Amino acid sequence: MRDSTGPFDPTHDLDAFRQFGDRTSSLATLGSQFESRRPINLAAAPGLTGAPASSTPPGASTPRDASDSPGASASLLSSASAEAALVGLVRVLELPGAIVAASEPLAPAPRRAAVLAALAASAPGKRCLAMPVGRTLAHELRGQGFSAWQVGSEPVFRLGEYFAPGQDPYARHRVAMALGKRGAEVRELDLGRLSQGEAAEVRAEMAEVAALWLADKACLPLGFLARVEPFAQQEDKRYFLLRVRGQLQGFVAAAPFCRDGNVLGYYFQDMPRRPDARSGAGELLLLESLRLLAQEGVAEVRLGMAPLAQLDPKGPGAGLLGLLYRRWTWGYNFRSVAEFKGKFAPTSWEPLYLVSTCPRLSTALADALRAHFPDGLLRPFIHLVAGSGLTLRAESAPVLAAPPGGLTPRTLGELLRRTWLTCALVALFVGLHAGRLAWPPLDALFRASGYVPGNVTWQGVLLGPLFHNHWFHLTGDQLSFLLFGAVIEVLLGRKAYVLLLAAGLWLSNPLTQGVCWALLSWWAPQAWAATLAEVDYGSSNAVFAMAGALAALLVQGRSVLIPFALYGLFICFARHSWLALHHLLTLGLGYAGLRWWMLRAGKG
Repeated sequence: MRDSTGPFDPTHDLDAFRQFGDRTSSLATLGSQFESRRPINLAAAPGLTGAPASSTPPGASTPRDASDSPGASASLLSSASAEAALVGLVRVLELPGAIVAASEPLAPAPRRAAVLAALAASAPGKRCLAMPVGRTLAHELRGQGFSAWQVGSEPVFRLGEYFAPGQDPYARHRVAMALGKRGAEVRELDLGRLSQGEAAEVRAEMAEVAALWLADKACLPLGFLARVEPFAQQEDKRYFLLRVRGQLQGFVAAAPFCRDGNVLGYYFQDMPRRPDARSGAGELLLLESLRLLAQEGVAEVRLGMAPLAQLDPKGPGAGLLGLLYRRWTWGYNFRSVAEFKGKFAPTSWEPLYLVSTCPRLSTALADALRAHFPDGLLRPFIHLVAGSGLTLRAESAPVLAAPPGGLTPRTLGELLRRTWLTCALVALFVGLHAGRLAWPPLDALFRASGYVPGNVTWQGVLLGPLFHNHWFHLTGDQLSFLLFGAVIEVLLGRKAYVLLLAAGLWLSNPLTQGVCWALLSWWAPQAWAATLAEVDYGSSNAVFAMAGALAALLVQGRSVLIPFALYGLFICFARHSWLALHHLLTLGLGYAGLRWWMLRAGKG
């Protein structure tokens, strides 16, 4: 396929959207993250004329027609250009090894399968994907050598049925009804009736609500078609605002989907709400927005795909995808998203598919994830492992090594550069342990380097924390050291990291010995005598110091402090060791030290 490639063309691409943008995400495909692939002569290209590649599959609905939509609004485009009518385009995202089409091509429906097949042929050596696409196109693409998997379903509200006589959608949402009776009101934003100053004020309110909503989600920003951009392409969108006693509680950004220049319906693309919005605000906002559109005669509203919901149990990959839907809650809860959309009782659910020239579902899903995380999969993985459900304290900002938005490494190379000291220390600890097992002189140094409170030597203070008793001891210490050390090195930078490391490795045992002497020597001399005979090795004290520092940085600090404190007490009782109190002491030292630093930095 000969094509021309380029960024968003404000004339041609908008014409193509208004002529062929009958998919839910059609307007979102015009986002700046995509580029256009335009066949030079689509009408004359082989396989692109006449009937579609295969017949409509059983149970699939026929393509919607603007003439069948009694609520279609006035034409957005009086007459589409001949070029748009004949050419169309595909909006794509380029990835290493793959090219991903955003939804269905902006082209005549009977030609879309052949357009995607031609796109795949134009990128030899690369996998070609498209998502999400409807059942008809997925069926046709199977005949063109693609594999297709249902990856979700979309709730559809046919407003004539939804608000038909005898139907009461509000009956299922009593809290929303009560909120409406207490003065909550949903109105469409009409910027034409506002002065320039009033419009700017409303826009600032909406931007604040959107920012608060995103901050409350505490999740990484998504790419592809899942970007939260309520003000993108705003000239084509409609906005419905919910206010309670004058305060903006939330709003809906409704994007049109079109055919032949006519609006077929609206997609509620973004619906941000204040985190402290009144109970029932989300339900009232959605229902009232639907009602206002129904009063205009709009035929259809869609809420976007609920991933992995309403899957065909006999479809390819349904076992794995269904298991993810039922069980996966780490970072994203598929079931709760579907339940929220389903509680409004849509008139139907339409299946949506991921199609790929690669027959392996695992590869197709990996490509789909890479498309949604433009900075790579490492960053969301770190976010889930190290920060899922955890929030940094606002007062921690002055002591952080970088602004909160730039803390998480974007690539593996960046992660290694920012945690090289932790990685080097882990290698040192492992190397010393392996070396002492293989080289007798190093083993002799190990035996002379234990920290013994009754016979303190410089080797015991400086070298004892670098050695470990056995492989089990080494493995436990290094796994936890690698995790907490890397997190602290990234969050606080190298200077603070070295101070915490030094406190944990070399200050903890002498300090604990002093505390034990003060407590035991005069009222429990036998316990003090036993303490003097103990021998200690290992780097676990550094882990406890870093865990204490991390707890000081987090709003949910107790979720780190309590498990570590309980584990420290367990070691004391299991070993009958007073010296093991060094774990608790360094945990508290790391916590108190960071809290003091945050307080001082805040005042400065």
